[in-house]
Amino acid sequence: MKKTPYARNLILALSALFLLSPWLAAKEKLTLEQAVRRALENNPDLAIDAPARAAAASEAEAGKAGYRPRLDLEQSVLGGNNPVYVFGTLLTQRNFTAANFDLSALNRPDALANLQTRVLAQQNLWDFGRTRQRVDSARLGVAMADLRHEDHQRQTLLAVIETYYAVSLARESLEAAQTALQSAEAIVKQAQARVDSGLAVEADLLRSQVYLASARQQEIQARGRGELARAALNRLMGAPFAAAVGETAPLTRATYAVPLEETLWAELRKRRPDYQGLQAEVRQAELEVAGKKAQFYPTLGVFAAWEMDHPSLWEAGGSNWAAGLSLRWNVYAGGSDAAMLKTAKHRLEQKQRQLAAMESAMQLEVYNALVQVRTAEPQVQVMQAAENQSQESLRILRNRYEAGLATMTDVLSAEAARSAARTELAQAIYRHRVSFAQMEFAAGVLSPDSAAMK
Repeated sequence: MKKTPYARNLILALSALFLLSPWLAAKEKLTLEQAVRRALENNPDLAIDAPARAAAASEAEAGKAGYRPRLDLEQSVLGGNNPVYVFGTLLTQRNFTAANFDLSALNRPDALANLQTRVLAQQNLWDFGRTRQRVDSARLGVAMADLRHEDHQRQTLLAVIETYYAVSLARESLEAAQTALQSAEAIVKQAQARVDSGLAVEADLLRSQVYLASARQQEIQARGRGELARAALNRLMGAPFAAAVGETAPLTRATYAVPLEETLWAELRKRRPDYQGLQAEVRQAELEVAGKKAQFYPTLGVFAAWEMDHPSLWEAGGSNWAAGLSLRWNVYAGGSDAAMLKTAKHRLEQKQRQLAAMESAMQLEVYNALVQVRTAEPQVQVMQAAENQSQESLRILRNRYEAGLATMTDVLSAEAARSAARTELAQAIYRHRVSFAQMEFAAGVLSPDSAAMK
């Protein structure tokens, strides 16, 4: 079938779009806000929390069943010629007659089958707080599941910020390595020209070629680090590892308003979901102790039963009912209840000590993060000045080498210093941005709208 010009043009356009799609995707911008939103929606680690939260909600609903009546339906079939069984069954079937008083029939009855349908209803009236303890503990379980999910979201947010800027750092390092490679190639050409003209010795050319090989190796390593950083970011966003990430924001110098330590510490207990979750665990342990104590007290309940007995589905039978009030009190259980109470008290003490230890650890975590932020900012200033100075030094030395006033060693050292200064500046900016995010994370204020996202 002959293709029309329109069809050929359409095929060519689609083919070009397919071939250019990776390049176009790489040119797209990926903001930090977009990366965070994708991660919060698609991160595989966060998806784990959904069943756990649903299970906690189901457990809370199950705990409420203790306040409601219980209804059981029993269906059984029994047969035999036990005299007591036959006598009683005939009565419940309402089939007992005068002939059944015959001594021979009483002592040696014929086998009798009984089809029994039984409905039993029970209602707990008072159990000294056992049911309330289970309900309150289940509600705390729901709160704990939500707090764990919130903490996982914070951890994911911090990981996205670190990895997002790691991609930017890898790109900056690659660009610095490529610039160094281009400069090394230019130095080799310059050295070759000077050797050919008799203005330099062969050793200068060899040194420049060795430096060029080192620059190529650094460029290859920088590419590898970039691929790994992009794969890590894709994984956080729930995308395939090799998917095009898009161009992340450049590593530019940021200015943050660092809060006082006292301000962060004052709000620490209210902000950290992991701390609030541990508080919920302490409260749950307290309820467990109360529940174990309640095991020493009686339970009061009512019950009612309705029963239908007949020889078979096709024969008439009889029904009966019974109702009553029950009081059950555990007088002695071999000491197991006392041992379980001691266990619950020890668990409570353990949780209380964990809470105290966590308070101290949180304060140290905030302090360390503040120190890192305060030391990272001046490092950016120092490296910015060093990067400017290295560029000027390289320019001067290349001109001096061209005029025969400097050695090849001087030029190569200046080029290495310029490349290192550019990379170290990018690393300093990365550390400053990430350390501020870590400080907000430690203080419990890191969120998609916090200062670290700016």
